[in-house]
Amino acid sequence: MTASENTASPLRKALLFGTGLGVAIGPRNLDVCIVRSRPGASALAAATTIPDFRTRPAAEWGSEFLKFLEAAREPHLAATVVIPREEVIVRLVTLPGVTGKDIPAALELQLDSLHPYGDDEIAWAWMKAGLSCVVGIVRKSVLEAWETLFAEAGIPVAAFTFSATAMYAALRIRGNPAGPLLTWSTDEPGRTETYGESEAKPLFSSVFAFPPERALSITRGELRLPPDFAATPLTEVIPGSTGLAFIAALAASAPMVSRFANLLPAERRASSARRQYLLPAILATLLVLSLIGAFVVFPALEQRNYLADLNAEIHRLEPRAQHAQDLDKRATLNRNRIAALDDIRHRPQADLDVLHEITRLLPPQVWTNSIEIFPDSVVIAGEADQAAPLLKILDSSPLFQNSEFALSVTHTTTTEQFRIKTMRRGRAGRTTP
Repeated sequence: MTASENTASPLRKALLFGTGLGVAIGPRNLDVCIVRSRPGASALAAATTIPDFRTRPAAEWGSEFLKFLEAAREPHLAATVVIPREEVIVRLVTLPGVTGKDIPAALELQLDSLHPYGDDEIAWAWMKAGLSCVVGIVRKSVLEAWETLFAEAGIPVAAFTFSATAMYAALRIRGNPAGPLLTWSTDEPGRTETYGESEAKPLFSSVFAFPPERALSITRGELRLPPDFAATPLTEVIPGSTGLAFIAALAASAPMVSRFANLLPAERRASSARRQYLLPAILATLLVLSLIGAFVVFPALEQRNYLADLNAEIHRLEPRAQHAQDLDKRATLNRNRIAALDDIRHRPQADLDVLHEITRLLPPQVWTNSIEIFPDSVVIAGEADQAAPLLKILDSSPLFQNSEFALSVTHTTTTEQFRIKTMRRGRAGRTTP
């Protein structure tokens, strides 16, 4: 399926069993695909296009949709719908030190800073991508409008998602992709949507109102990819793919191994028939029984004696270990105090060095509106003819590293407005006020 198909474990391959129905909402048409996944491969089962759905009665094109499912012998399937990319704000959020169960609460605390909708009600969903979280945010009114339209058409919906997480999940149906990735597609109005993955960023997705060449150049800068890194059209990134509808169907076809962000509340999600999960359940049960049988043969008495000896040794060494831990805590506390005092003493000169370095690095045609200096980072806002090269210029300095756009670049008639966050070298671990 992908370049990494052979890296999937035997158990993961055994669980790749199901059928997905994907729907991509276009400017005029609905693209629809059915994909069947089996342990050996995933393949397109059927596809169609519902033309001019925006101008036709929902009952009319909904009837065509349901007839397509009947012809494909999959009338029980619920749709996974990809909302247009321009209607969804996608953010990549890193939460160091936050455990899995605490991620939703931590993201909710940051929601107000992740979207420009003000007091408007929003719907949001998230998904893990490497060590970061991909968050999708949409106006609640937009989501409810799509939900109402599909309900009027008589089409059950299991998920409303967005292209970034559908692509991320589909690429990992058979294992992790091998190396960086850059792909793109265009729609009828001429907008370009890009998607990429790299070591610098686990995921980047954006839509641009200009041709692919410039959009891909900006995306390469965001992903820290070489200027000549090859981009693959969306229809070629996964063998057999026909576009976003195929990708959504593929991501939905293996629910036991695939996860993507779902904007639809759990209580309003339709479900497909569960008979497709019978074989994976049988295989999983047989595997569990085999593992239990293997562990039962171990001599229980020998294990009990070993644990008793181990606990006795732990109790004997526990006082010494506690004393060593107390000494380590004291030493760490003293080191932190010394570092804090040194930082307070050196910071004024270091901040002046930062201002001098920024003045030296930025070309004369770059205009800065504000420069905010924090203990571990610097935030620069301004305008430039081209904002993307500024990231490499800043990273070339011995004072800065890991520069990135804090907000998406805003394009005016003659300039690009930017807001860049760059980390100060040697200042890791300091807390930004």
